[in-house]
Amino acid sequence: MTGSLDMVYRIVPREYFSIKAEGSFEEQAQHLIEQCHPGATGMRLRKLSADTTEAEIPCQQSNRALHGFMHGGCFFTVGDTMTALMCLFFVENESERMLTVNASIRYLRPIGKDTVQAKARLVRHQGKILDFVCDFFNEAGKRAAQAKYRYALVEPR
Repeated sequence: MTGSLDMVYRIVPREYFSIKAEGSFEEQAQHLIEQCHPGATGMRLRKLSADTTEAEIPCQQSNRALHGFMHGGCFFTVGDTMTALMCLFFVENESERMLTVNASIRYLRPIGKDTVQAKARLVRHQGKILDFVCDFFNEAGKRAAQAKYRYALVEPR
């Protein structure tokens, strides 16, 4: 495992993103999130490591679907973002990238006004393949959704 903050400086394309000069890895990651699509979810990282990551997602107008509940794509985007950040701990050189190669999600309960707690965990790391599960909980602690993500660490040509 290489360690992630140094890798952020090396692989994030500066023509698209600004990188903070100071701060923890969580603060750096949050700064990047706010500059791209996942920022529209309102997600806030609470913990970030190679094995587990936690975030909060407030139900707000920018992440609602037309029926008034939190958009399913919001859950999916947050989980994909959390697990991609976890992959940074396994990137070994600056030409390597993490790519989502497979993902699925099961929606179990609608979220109308709660702040969702998202908890991702690494379930398998075999060579350049990483598998994660991300659970999403409502304020009562009941699972609202569960997503599975598989990543490959590759060197694009």
